[in-house]
Amino acid sequence: MDPYYQEKLSHINDLIKLSQVDGDESHMEANFINSVAARLGIEKSDVQRIKKGEIEITFSTPKTESKVIEQFHRLIILIGIDKLIYKEEVSFCVELGVRMGLNYNAITEVLRKTLRNPAYIIHLDEMEKIFKKYSN
Repeated sequence: MDPYYQEKLSHINDLIKLSQVDGDESHMEANFINSVAARLGIEKSDVQRIKKGEIEITFSTPKTESKVIEQFHRLIILIGIDKLIYKEEVSFCVELGVRMGLNYNAITEVLRKTLRNPAYIIHLDEMEKIFKKYSN
């Protein structure tokens, strides 16, 4: 078994929780989560079991900051994928980003830039520059 499988399940669980914050997981959100899961090598059945609460998930994050930022980027993509961003989604991302060990000021700058973009996206390289700016 993949030694990072639990870490990947934790990330998928976070994405699922985020997609349900507004009370409605859209078709686009579900497709994105399934796509991420497939790229991470997570079985579809495990994604469904997470959604049903049949798998106990222990929160865990990657060991490297670059991988944590990559995961946070997926969260940001998810909140904007349906072009409807709710304050609960933003709050969830802030809280989770802090829990992941990311800098609060960098998180808020990333979210501010994302919300100002009409497409509600921020590119990974731009996000990495923001986190680097706050890591000094």
